[in-house]
Parts: sequence; C-alpha cells; structure tokens
Amino acid sequence: MIVNPDVKQKLWKFALRTPYTSDYLLQPKVWGKKIDLKNVFPKETDSLCLELGSGWGEVAIELAKRNPNTGFLLMEKKIDRVKATEAKRAELGLENIRYMTTNFQWFFTEILDREIFDTIIINFPDPWPKRRHHKNRAMQAPFLEEIHTLLRPNGRLLFATDYGPYARKTILLLRKMKELYAFDEEYAFERPNFPVSFFESEKRNEGKKIYYLERRKVNQS
Repeated sequence: MIVNPDVKQKLWKFALRTPYTSDYLLQPKVWGKKIDLKNVFPKETDSLCLELGSGWGEVAIELAKRNPNTGFLLMEKKIDRVKATEAKRAELGLENIRYMTTNFQWFFTEILDREIFDTIIINFPDPWPKRRHHKNRAMQAPFLEEIHTLLRPNGRLLFATDYGPYARKTILLLRKMKELYAFDEEYAFERPNFPVSFFESEKRNEGKKIYYLERRKVNQS
C-alpha cells in the first residue's frame, strides 16, 4: 500500500502509540530522523538483516542463532507476535535481535538509512487476492525501489509466497526492474538450509506450492 505524504504525517502520531516497551524495541521519535542501527546492536555485528512482517519470529530466531555476528531487525506490527518472539529471544539469550512495530508499508525509508542491509526478507505477505485490493500488496514497483535503496551493494532480497498469482505478478514486475535487481533463477520451489516458519509448515502440509524468489541488488553507476 503506497501512502501519500499528507496521510503519512497523520499516521505518524498513531504509529508512535505502541502499547509495548522493551529494551530491544526501536521506536522512532522524530519524523524523518533515521534509526542509528550501527549503535543498537552488539559491537561485533558485521552485517544486518531486515525481516518485514516477521510473524511469530521462528525464521529470525533460527537465523540469529546461526549467525551471531549478524544483527536482525524485525518489523512486525502485531504486538502479540512481537511479545512471543521476544520471549523466545530472552529464553535463548540472543542479543542480535531488535524490533520495530511501525507498519513498514507506512514508514520505511523515513526511518532507515540507505545501503545498510545485507539481506531483506519478506516471507508470505498478505496476497490480497481480490483484484480491488491489489493496490494494498507490498510487492509493488515503488516499494521495491525503496528496498533497493536500503540494500548494500550485492545485497539480497528474499521473497516467499504460497499464492501463485502473487508470485507470478511479482516475477513479472521484477523482470521489468532488471536495472535494479539481478538473479540466477527467477524462482524456486525449495529453499535449502533456510528456516521454516510454523505458517510455512502448515502450507506445505496442506500441499501448497511455495514460490521462493531471490534477487541481488544491481549497483547503479
């Protein structure tokens, strides 16, 4: 969903009313001021990963365990899911996870620095299947252009969906953005050695086909 600047200003105050506090929650305070991610993760952090719509946190928790020198920023607007993820993080003693509860389709480049993430993950966003709702989908050209600005040179965009029409639409869209994104294969039905969320397991058990897309940032001269 692309939000015009006037509406964004009205939504900003609403976004600040987060009914949740944590030392691991990053909350923007000033409109247009970027979050300084380099100073919120442990000093040994040498790369950053952003997960948009992190759900119950299974993917991020597992990746954080495997990659202790990577900082993981999770953007998830549903507070109960953030709380559940935080409980797992605390139990495991992981220090390389942080959260933001702002809606990433409202505020994105306003609060995050350019070329800071090595990987951006978007797993199973709402497909908005009805045609009149397609405008609400995350994977649209302006949003993918913003993603490009946040990725470091050769940074990766990982996308997964179980909804075939959404996958095909995204593939066609990315074909038109070859000046921004490169790929080895357009899509795959497997993603080896990558954590599987509860939601993804459910879809697989239902016999759903999962489409995985991976793109690399093309460095523009």
